[in-house]
Amino acid sequence: MSGSGSSSAVEITGVVRDASGTPVTGAHVLFTDGPQPLPDIAAMTDAEGRFSLSAPRAGVYTLTCRADPLSGPPGTAEATVRVRPPQPEALLAGRMLVDLTLG
Repeated sequence: MSGSGSSSAVEITGVVRDASGTPVTGAHVLFTDGPQPLPDIAAMTDAEGRFSLSAPRAGVYTLTCRADPLSGPPGTAEATVRVRPPQPEALLAGRMLVDLTLG
């Protein structure tokens, strides 16, 4: 594989669900803390509650999720994610899965 650099970005993907386990469409997932000052990196969930964010480098990040206040379930969800530098030999190098439940 050829690349244009040695980026250590890691893709964080997951699904947001409500308390009953139903995927939440249109929820906002964003980084609220990280190893460096973060620009406004956020994602919106799709029709199946899925989201994807890119952590710019290794470190500990806090993800916070809020549903659309007009159409989504109440509450927020939070997760702490430890991002490690991608390992070339790892099957899922550069990817992490995080599921969030609102409530």
